[in-house]
Amino acid sequence: MGFMQDLAAAAAGAIPAFFVPPIVMLPYILAEQLRPARERPQWRDYAFNIVLSAFAIYLTLPAGILAGMASEAVRSLLPWHPIAIPFDAMATAGLPGMVARVAALTFLPLLVHELWFYWSHRLEHRIGVLWEFHKLHHSDTRMNCSTFARDHFLQNAWRAFFSVFTVGLVFDLSAIEAGQAAIFSGLFLMFLSLFYHSAIRVEVPWLDRIVMTPQLHRIHHSVDPQDFDHNFADVFPFMDMLFGTYRKPQPGQFAATGLPDGELAGRSLWQALVQPIAGAFRRLRGAR
Repeated sequence: MGFMQDLAAAAAGAIPAFFVPPIVMLPYILAEQLRPARERPQWRDYAFNIVLSAFAIYLTLPAGILAGMASEAVRSLLPWHPIAIPFDAMATAGLPGMVARVAALTFLPLLVHELWFYWSHRLEHRIGVLWEFHKLHHSDTRMNCSTFARDHFLQNAWRAFFSVFTVGLVFDLSAIEAGQAAIFSGLFLMFLSLFYHSAIRVEVPWLDRIVMTPQLHRIHHSVDPQDFDHNFADVFPFMDMLFGTYRKPQPGQFAATGLPDGELAGRSLWQALVQPIAGAFRRLRGAR
C-alpha cells in the first residue's frame, strides 16, 4: 500500500484510541479523588487533557507511517542484519512459549524505546525549540492520570518517528509481529504511564528502581528547579541510574507540579495547539 492508503487504514484503526483511554482511566480517577497526592484533580483537568490527546493521536499518525517506511528503506543499506527472534517457535512451545512470546513482543521493543526516549527527553529539556513543545506536558499544575496524554502533536510526531524508526532497525519483525508488538508494548506503556502520572498518594519504594512510579515522576514534574533535570525515563529507571539523573523520592514526598518558573501554558485548547509553534518560531528567529 502507498502512504495515503496506509494513513487511511491507520486512521480507521485509531478510532478505538478515542474511547479506550477514558475508560481505562476510570479506576485511576476514582483513586485520585479518594486518595489524592496533593490538590484533588478537577473534572475539567481530565476533560482538557483527553480532548487534547484526540488531536495528538490523529496528527501523529503520518509520522509513525513515515518512520516505518524509512526504517525499512534504511535497513536494506545497513552492514548488519536486524535481530531475528524465533517468535513462531515460541508459539509452538505450549503455554510457557506463548507467555515468552508475549513478553518478548512487549518488553524488547520497550527496551529499544527506552534507549531512544531517555536521550530524546533530555534533548527536549535542553534545546529551546523542543522545550517549547514539551513544556505543555509539564505545565499541568494538577498532574493526574490524564496528564500522560497532555502532549503537543508535533512532540508526539517527533517521538513516534524515531521510536518506530529505531525499533525497525534493531528487530526483524514481520508485519503481524510488528502489529502485535505495537499492541502489547503500547498497552503496557499506557497502563504504566497512567499509573506514574496519577495523583494517587501511593508509595512503593521497592518498585522505584524497577519501573517508573508516581513519586519518581512527580519529581520530574516538580516546580522545584533542582528537581527539573531528573528521572527522565519512560519505563525503566536504569537509564537515569546509569547517567546520573536518578533522584529517589523521600518518604512522604509528593512534589507540587508545574513549570519551574511559574509560567502557565496551554490554558485553552487553542493555546495548547498554537502557543508551542509560535514559541518555537520565536526561538528560531532569535537564533539567527
